Amino acid sequence: MLPRSCGGRMEDQLMMRKLIATTALGVLAFSAPAMAQEEMTLKLAHIAPATHYLWEQGAKPFTEAVTESTGGRVRFDVYPAGQLGKDYISILNSGIADVVFFVANYAPDKFPLTSVVELPSPYKTSCEATARFWDLAQDGGLLNEQEYKPQGIHVLFVSSLRPYTVMTTGKQVAGLGDVAGLKLRANGAAMDKAVRALGGVPVRVPSPEAYDALTRGTVDGGVYSYLSLPEFKLDQVFHHAVDGVQIGSPGIVFAMSERGWERLPEDVKAAMTEAAMTAQEGLCAWQDAEETKVRDRLVAEQGFTVNTLSAEEAAQWNERLATVASVWLDELKAVGKDGEALLQAYMGDPATN
Repeated sequence: MLPRSCGGRMEDQLMMRKLIATTALGVLAFSAPAMAQEEMTLKLAHIAPATHYLWEQGAKPFTEAVTESTGGRVRFDVYPAGQLGKDYISILNSGIADVVFFVANYAPDKFPLTSVVELPSPYKTSCEATARFWDLAQDGGLLNEQEYKPQGIHVLFVSSLRPYTVMTTGKQVAGLGDVAGLKLRANGAAMDKAVRALGGVPVRVPSPEAYDALTRGTVDGGVYSYLSLPEFKLDQVFHHAVDGVQIGSPGIVFAMSERGWERLPEDVKAAMTEAAMTAQEGLCAWQDAEETKVRDRLVAEQGFTVNTLSAEEAAQWNERLATVASVWLDELKAVGKDGEALLQAYMGDPATN
């Protein structure tokens, strides 16, 4: 039998151990929700001007919804116009920014497969193209598995701009023959191919420099949507456009790093997921409505002329444009990438894929 004094000390030690264990459990139980309730400020960087519609109608509503649904716990500091740099994958993966949105065709070396959304397609609206883009870019989609996830990117939402068409400053394009030899601004590998297929000469010009290039005659026109004109005052220099054909459009990706996403509390992830889908739907709907408004205003107020292709003419244009996808596939194969399944998935019916 143990001496009474020794037994007392052992009882005291056991009680102390229980107290420490209970305290530790209490700290853990307290710290988990405390971490979830911690306030955070996320840096959001993007390439567009501070008042660009991609911010105003897309990213801004997203940030506001997240801040509201988290009761102000999550806020955003915004850095527009490439202030934190223009290599958005490096910016994300280095932690310089937490959230970004970027134009995929500005980095064709990093996103060769994403250029599938720039190809001439049957989609006539932003919402149609965006829905197909999202099918490919979301978790489990072909683009996500083949291009985003390997680079450590977590896609929040995407946008496809309204399908582009040919616009000119001086010469009115009344038919396919009028495109021959025209120097047309076309930023993106797929758009370059589309311009060549139509007989034009593609010229790379950054968006901020497009106004000067058009007014000086460096280029004769470009491949644009109506909605993209006012932001850079291009509605002042373009006078003619062609309707009745879809030449594709850039893909915009709103994203975090996968590592940054995984660090977020679950309730914040849920808030971001919900806000992202609302922003994606709102942005495409706004683009589709505004595209028509800008077109009608240009025609009514500025004498802008729009040549609507006849069914026969449109068939000729589309026959030329149909070759673009084949060239795109061949170029991917040359660098060891297979885009066949991706192309079929993008061009197919979302309901059957």
